Amino acid sequence: MSKTKGETKNTALGTFLTLLGAALWGSCATVSKHLMDIGELDTMWMTNFRMLLSGIILVGFAAIRRPKTVCDIWKDKKSLPRLFAIGAFAFGICQVGYFLSINYCNAGLASAIQQTAPVFVLIFVLISEHRLPRLSEVLVLALVIFGSFMIATNGDFTSLSVAPLALVWGLISAITAALYIMLPGKLINKYGTCETTGWGMIIGGILIAPICKLWMFPASISPETALSLFYIIVPGSVVAFAVFLYGTTLIDPVKAGIYNLFEPVVATFASLIFLHQAFSVGDYVGIAAILAGITFLTISKK
Repeated sequence: MSKTKGETKNTALGTFLTLLGAALWGSCATVSKHLMDIGELDTMWMTNFRMLLSGIILVGFAAIRRPKTVCDIWKDKKSLPRLFAIGAFAFGICQVGYFLSINYCNAGLASAIQQTAPVFVLIFVLISEHRLPRLSEVLVLALVIFGSFMIATNGDFTSLSVAPLALVWGLISAITAALYIMLPGKLINKYGTCETTGWGMIIGGILIAPICKLWMFPASISPETALSLFYIIVPGSVVAFAVFLYGTTLIDPVKAGIYNLFEPVVATFASLIFLHQAFSVGDYVGIAAILAGITFLTISKK
């Protein structure tokens, strides 16, 4: 009986932590949009600074826990190409695309678009296995395509309801987020989550630094901007990442995948409440269709 109670307690804790991590990511997107609206920080610079500092904190945390092995990943020459691919695409391009999408529309819609990443994984699987999609997979693709269409056009074939660049950068972030799903698994199992992700963020941050002009620090930052920047780096990135991944160790990974869909929900309603950004009926229908498709894909055993 005590074991059952313990398992129930772990499940409850895992559920809470995964939902907390997803909520922090969603609120991070909203705070980032607020920073963009203030206009004191360039979006590209902010993205680069957040990524690099978050990576340094994660590697530092890994060094405290396992100081003798934190750099082992750099000694494995066979793993370095994968690590650099993770840094360049799964973090560098993905994060830039995500935050530019937020900049051109809003946190809720950008988060919903990025949640289509598992669909791109599905497409990759279909191509690699040289087969047509099953009926269930067709349903998933149809829901996500319909949801994306509703967000883009609000149901009107003749016009776009969001900026084209928001869609372009959102899809780029989703495609590269799919790489984050597929690429790091072997390295995480071998070297650890904080090590793989932290070093990946540092590599990505260094690679995009010349484009984002990281060396051009703002001449002055208001207390509001400094506090918002702290939030998107520490609670919105490092803490969110840590609690979500720890939560996934306590519950079924399928449930964790579904709970991750809480991110665009939080981002949408936080934008509505705190930033007073309006969402149309088409936006809500589109977000719901995308979340339904990804949920169905997540719970499908195949």
